[in-house]
Amino acid sequence: MKNISLFATLLFALLFAATACSSDERPDSSQQMVDGDGIEIEGAWARPGSEGRMSAAYFLITNFTDEDDRLLSAESDVAQNVEIHESYEQENDMVGMRELESVDIPVQSTIRLEQGGMHIMLIQLTRSISDGDSFELTLNFENYGEVVLDIPVRL
Repeated sequence: MKNISLFATLLFALLFAATACSSDERPDSSQQMVDGDGIEIEGAWARPGSEGRMSAAYFLITNFTDEDDRLLSAESDVAQNVEIHESYEQENDMVGMRELESVDIPVQSTIRLEQGGMHIMLIQLTRSISDGDSFELTLNFENYGEVVLDIPVRL
């Protein structure tokens, strides 16, 4: 029974990734400046989701510090598990999704967490999140440390 549940979760994750909009969709214009010379998070948002299901969060990360950094993890009380994921095309033209250990953020670069690419996966939501809601998401960087974001939920 446990294998069936794991299979169903993975199948939903693959379907979720396959139905994501194209990666050229623009994030909303909201911007959260964490520090003028540090790490800037822009266009943060998450998809709606039902309790017990999944959602994903997207945003841009720009590194204005004077050293390379790395996003190590993310956490939120809105989900039992929060992971850094990436979508990818498999050999058979199917879309797959895999967990990433971290994301490198070189000096003076912007990294896109977007639909159809890298994103923050919210697994087994602890409550439903609907269009217009928001929740806190904590990002943990290797050098910059902890950054707490307020993530709006939208369609």
